[in-house]
Amino acid sequence: MTSAPGPAAWQNPTAWQGGPAAELLDRAVAYTAGCLALVGDGTAGLDRRTPCRGWTLKDLLLHLDDSLAALTEAAGAPVLSLVPVPRPAEPGVLLSGLRQRACALVAQWMRPASPVVRLGSATLSRETLGAVGALEITLHGWDVAETVGLPRPIPATLAMDLWPVARDHITEDDRPTRFGRPLGVGDADPPAVRLLAHAGRRAL
Repeated sequence: MTSAPGPAAWQNPTAWQGGPAAELLDRAVAYTAGCLALVGDGTAGLDRRTPCRGWTLKDLLLHLDDSLAALTEAAGAPVLSLVPVPRPAEPGVLLSGLRQRACALVAQWMRPASPVVRLGSATLSRETLGAVGALEITLHGWDVAETVGLPRPIPATLAMDLWPVARDHITEDDRPTRFGRPLGVGDADPPAVRLLAHAGRRAL
């Protein structure tokens, strides 16, 4: 992964217009937007179980909305508040807001901004945060498609490009709360299956 740009790039608005993370986010959002379209009007089935243990589809959509909101905030602010924002309870409004937020995220991320973002007491490079965000968006897009019974495989090239992010940022400290235990894979399994297995996921 390319390191975050230095202070000179931050001070020069034309020196940095996004990077590998912005490109990953663009592809992740495109994939997940297609998965969200499979939900339909969202008026039924919000209590369906998802690949995220203990979560319903409604829980998953609300979490994805929070993630998109946080990433959009991080696109233009050196400090991320981490304060949850109330979300609409109506399924149609929630889905509409999700799609709009997803479309706006990449454009926001391409704008010049601080190369680092502070989350509470921690500081993270903007590139790293964007790449981790792309991984989360992709995984949850896959979760949505699986939940509604219309599986949508993660594109092989996207899975391969997200693999280093998953390898480096899904650690034992994340298991089994945020991610399940890694699952076994075969030598012939495609990149998407390997990525999902590392995140403790397998098709329902």
